[in-house]
Amino acid sequence: MCYSTTDVYATKREIINYAKKLTVNSNKVESKFITQLVYGLLKSGSVVLKDIAVALDEPIRVKNTIDRLSKNLQQQLSPDTMKNYTRKMIKSLPEEPLILVDDSDVIKPYGKKFEALGKVRDGSDKDGRLEKGYMVTEIVGLTANKKQPISLFSHIHSSKEKDYKSTNDILFQGLDRVIGCLSKKTGATFVFDRGYDMNALFNYMAKQEQKFIVRLTEKRKLFWKGKWYKSTTLRDSRKGKIKTTLMFREGGKTEHQTVYISHLHIKITANKNPVNLVLVYGLGEKAMMLATNRPITSKDDAVRVVRDYMSRWRVEEYFRFKKQHFSFENFRVRGLRSINNLNEMLTYAIGLLGLITDKLEINILPKRLIRNSRSLREDVQFHYYQMGKGISATLAHAKKGIQGWFRKRRSGPRQLTLALAA
Repeated sequence: MCYSTTDVYATKREIINYAKKLTVNSNKVESKFITQLVYGLLKSGSVVLKDIAVALDEPIRVKNTIDRLSKNLQQQLSPDTMKNYTRKMIKSLPEEPLILVDDSDVIKPYGKKFEALGKVRDGSDKDGRLEKGYMVTEIVGLTANKKQPISLFSHIHSSKEKDYKSTNDILFQGLDRVIGCLSKKTGATFVFDRGYDMNALFNYMAKQEQKFIVRLTEKRKLFWKGKWYKSTTLRDSRKGKIKTTLMFREGGKTEHQTVYISHLHIKITANKNPVNLVLVYGLGEKAMMLATNRPITSKDDAVRVVRDYMSRWRVEEYFRFKKQHFSFENFRVRGLRSINNLNEMLTYAIGLLGLITDKLEINILPKRLIRNSRSLREDVQFHYYQMGKGISATLAHAKKGIQGWFRKRRSGPRQLTLALAA
């Protein structure tokens, strides 16, 4: 049986109601603009304004729609919308959420007119060559039910910007915002890769009294039993006493890897902040070194630290999804404000995918969307590709856009009338 009409209506209603909650404090122009961008992004699966304008299917020239969207992207958006979005996403996290922090890149090798276009290292290049582009600092949380990544902070920046300080400054701005919204979820753990192994971060997390897991580099020095040691010295002096199995998915297959774990109490940085060093043997030629301030009183605590760190692949999948499904690196807007506003709209759109996916077991709409995606596999852990394609395929059956979902302003009769004196 075909449910195209029902699915189209239900999908549109889900998008409209979601956008209304985000823009409850915004004016009508901005509220309509954000709603249209979220709908256009999800229907077209593209960040190109022409594709979004075509997806809106308005009864005017496509060029006029593009001009209107472009002008709105150049405006300063209300910060209340982002606050409403962040609060809504925080509610979808578990009581002890995992917050994953990472940087990515947006490569524009042939760009000439983009504002403040800098040089970044291309993460997709094996040699890590420098290319023209921007850096993206992303902080995501994992939802309670399906462990899907939802962005809590996303900012595109460049060293060529006026008054630009550093990547760390952007990082700490993002952490301040997220920590400020996590006040009711005191058990959050922030997970960082090796690029964040720096004293400034350890001191910041200690001051904020936040839990963390940071992968250490081989250059790190650690304080243990009254002496400073190279991290590699402590790493090579252990073999691993705790045996466990980690699960990986590669090439559509599930693989299990046996690893061995050791841990010891150390201190780190000049302030000698107490942390635990967790060593993981079996994932490569050299053991992986993790520093965490989470208490480790049993084998299960050590294993959980390792498993939580391995959840970092979710933020990598998040970046890949943005670039593959929405062709994020193909944006055409050139001003840095417009680029960040477009990125903000995309964050809202993917956030909705996360909320819909988290209802997979209790709501029929996400099941219908996955069915409409006609995906080959059902046993997946990352559902965004199915959900994104399902929404695009469903809204392709829409005969009209969402223009009719907005209330028309009634200004009364426009014909001039003359008032006759009595």
